[in-house]
Amino acid sequence: MILPQMLLTFGFSTITIAVIFLVRRFRLSAAWRYHLWLLLIAALTLPIFPKGLISFGKQMDVASGNSHAITPVGTSQGNSGFNGQWMQDFGTSVNQFDYSNLNKVFLLIWVAGIIALAVFFLSSHLQLNRLAGTARRIRSTDILSLFEKCKQDLGITKKIALLESSQVQSPLTFGFFRTTILLPKGSEQNTPLSELKYVILHELQHEKSHHTKVNYLFLFYQIVYWFNPFIWLAFREMRVDRELACDDAVLHYLDPVSYKEYGHTILSFFEQQQQPRFTTLTNQLSGSKKQIKKRISHIASFRRDSRLRLMKSIAIFVATTLFVLMQLPFFTLALGDEDYYDSKDQPIIDESLNTYFNDVKGSAVLYSLKDDRYHIYNEEKSRLRVSPDSTYKIYSALIGLEVNSITPGDSIIKWNGEPNEYKEWNRDQTLDTAIEHSVNWYFQALDRTTGEDKLSAYLDRLDYGNKDLSGGVGDYWLESSLKISPMEQVELLRSFYTNEQHFDPVNVETVKSALALEEKGDARLYGKTGTGIVNGETVNGWFIGFVETKDDTWFFATNTDQAGGSQAAEITMSILNKYRIVLK
Repeated sequence: MILPQMLLTFGFSTITIAVIFLVRRFRLSAAWRYHLWLLLIAALTLPIFPKGLISFGKQMDVASGNSHAITPVGTSQGNSGFNGQWMQDFGTSVNQFDYSNLNKVFLLIWVAGIIALAVFFLSSHLQLNRLAGTARRIRSTDILSLFEKCKQDLGITKKIALLESSQVQSPLTFGFFRTTILLPKGSEQNTPLSELKYVILHELQHEKSHHTKVNYLFLFYQIVYWFNPFIWLAFREMRVDRELACDDAVLHYLDPVSYKEYGHTILSFFEQQQQPRFTTLTNQLSGSKKQIKKRISHIASFRRDSRLRLMKSIAIFVATTLFVLMQLPFFTLALGDEDYYDSKDQPIIDESLNTYFNDVKGSAVLYSLKDDRYHIYNEEKSRLRVSPDSTYKIYSALIGLEVNSITPGDSIIKWNGEPNEYKEWNRDQTLDTAIEHSVNWYFQALDRTTGEDKLSAYLDRLDYGNKDLSGGVGDYWLESSLKISPMEQVELLRSFYTNEQHFDPVNVETVKSALALEEKGDARLYGKTGTGIVNGETVNGWFIGFVETKDDTWFFATNTDQAGGSQAAEITMSILNKYRIVLK
């Protein structure tokens, strides 16, 4: 969503700007002071980078070759020999504030601002080009000779146009592909050659330091982030630092006796100019009164950079860079709602199962207890954490048994008489019937009896997804704060099946018995569906569980977008049939 991204970008960029303003208080060299602003460009680049090109998490090692892959038996969409009569969705719609319209409004405002500002700057750029088109080439051989001498001294070989125009009062430099230096008309007659030398050195130094091209980059980000007033403030200060860095470079080139004359030259052009034009599109010798005051003060107090000052400047720049980089992982995690599980180094096989999902977006994870291998379709989505919805009831039941809210011999919770949307819910429930019909109120009652503190402790013990209970007791697992990935679902089912967390074995067997769906020959199927519905629309579908065969136990988790648990179950059963994970 664009609104959260804009707010996060606003915060991240503002923090970076504040740090740069703070660091600028140190006595840095003028060049490194200007370079600090490049860190802001880096901070502003991340939000508009193509998704997936930057990652701070580990990637799964995907096994290559087919020697360990499951052998398919055709592309049948059958149901593995099971009848599937248990496939039924019992989803309850969760009402959430719809940010989509608000998001669209902000998107339109943002894009409109970009277009308006882009048109304004483009219009100014076209005016500047027309101005250059009507400008006259400098014909004075003395000025041209001086110009070439200055280029040679600064090591510039690129062809640069030197023009004069009556429409400018102060020298300026512009152009991305073709650099142009524009002087006020009459410079040949009105400005001594000694002063023109300082003018030319200043404008050429902008070109040598790539200030002209980098200025267009700053301009691009000013357009994109027009909504942040601190960006405008930062770029205004950047232009001051850029001129100070340019002055500093020229002063390093000149003899100390020329410093005063260089300052007088800047002042003379300031006195001649009226309102500065094209300030954002060009590098200008003169500027605003405040800017000129800073520059003259800098020139008057100029001292050549000592080795110690340069080393200090570099060290502070590196430290500031590291500070900005340290924020990037946190910004990346906060940038969207998406939370990805770090799958570490589990051995997996990448499976091509797209034909089973048809037009449904989703992922499937299979795990063989015997081979200790994961078979995954859609690796990225298998690590994406989403709401568990009713699949969480497996662990809600286990926790309820562990804290004695219910017992294996007495798991009845009485119905309070309030009508529900499913008739199966309008009666007293046992654990078996509550699991079979996915009765929300039953497990919400278990949550309330257990309490938030104990629930949090058990989620930590289970290592359940993001362990976030902030959505509120009884609601956190229904399209709310608690999230888990398909990969984690399978890992958790395996640890539940093998009782790695050392729960009471009787409780584990009680929950396992409630999850039993069908038996076919030597194959027994256990599982739980889950359907997420928000504002009346299905947004999430789950089917998780395991299949016991005489040779192995297979754990599975299928998740779908905008399709319910019953459809996820149908896809899962087709996949199990394809790979002969059940017996016929």
